[in-house]
Amino acid sequence: MKEVVFVSEKLPRKLHTLTASLNMDTDLVFDDGEVYPAVGGKVGREVDDYLMVRAKYKSRVLDLLGKTLNGISDTCGEEADQRLFCALERMARSGHWKSLDEIETWLLDRDIPFTKQKWIK
Repeated sequence: MKEVVFVSEKLPRKLHTLTASLNMDTDLVFDDGEVYPAVGGKVGREVDDYLMVRAKYKSRVLDLLGKTLNGISDTCGEEADQRLFCALERMARSGHWKSLDEIETWLLDRDIPFTKQKWIK
């Protein structure tokens, strides 16, 4: 399954993306990544903050997104993951969730468990 892009922007000193995808365990993963290119002899680096919703909670996310989007997720495919990504794409196109903090708040407000992790390369 492809990823959903919420933010993709080139800023003066970094590239920033916010995406959603499924990992190998079919968990829903939001990745807030920043790439700092090498400049003036300095080594470039990449920083990713991940927010993961375990696969067993994806149906709750789908149900709540469906309510947020007036049932649109019920008309987007036969499989639950297809409907989930359809709803996430609708959220991205409508300008929702421009940061990982906004996604975290949305999940917390709806009592959906998740884990967070930072990766620096």
